[in-house]
Amino acid sequence: VLADGPSIRRYIGDTAREYGVDECIQFGQKVLRASWSSEDRYWTVTTQQEGSHDTCTLTCKFLIPCTGYYNYDHGHRPDFAGLERFRGICVHPQHWPEDLDYRGKRVIVIGSGATAVTLVPAMAGQASHVTMLQRSPSYVFSVPAYDKISAVLQTILPARWVYGLARWRNIRLQRLIYRTAKRWPRRVRS
Repeated sequence: VLADGPSIRRYIGDTAREYGVDECIQFGQKVLRASWSSEDRYWTVTTQQEGSHDTCTLTCKFLIPCTGYYNYDHGHRPDFAGLERFRGICVHPQHWPEDLDYRGKRVIVIGSGATAVTLVPAMAGQASHVTMLQRSPSYVFSVPAYDKISAVLQTILPARWVYGLARWRNIRLQRLIYRTAKRWPRRVRS
């Protein structure tokens, strides 16, 4: 709600450095497999360094896979009936060709997740028509990039307190919006 992608990435990097977490991370590793041993009560994880065939084996008692639901080599593509008869181009955003030219074309974006919400406005300026096809509605609204309240609070309070207050306020706002959308969906849609 408050920050763009580069700002969030910078914040994560700064926080990791501040607490020394970055020194415990092995970057550029692809996890090939993870196996649990009930007898030994630990995980064995095999990784491979990017650009190398060398593997490394690690063990741990706790494994927290923060991988999302994506397979980066093969993005999920449902079987669309009749796709073989479609004369246009079917592209998965995970494998977006650099030379894809959609200028002046009619485009359908299937889905309403973060990628779709980012693609639709970006494509709208060059495509002749862009349609977002979604199973369930998304509620997206614009908020100011500059938070006036936080800016004023930062002049009198420590930054950590201001971030905490802004986070608390934004969580409350999201809950209010969710409850309002559930209670009065037609009003929220309009």
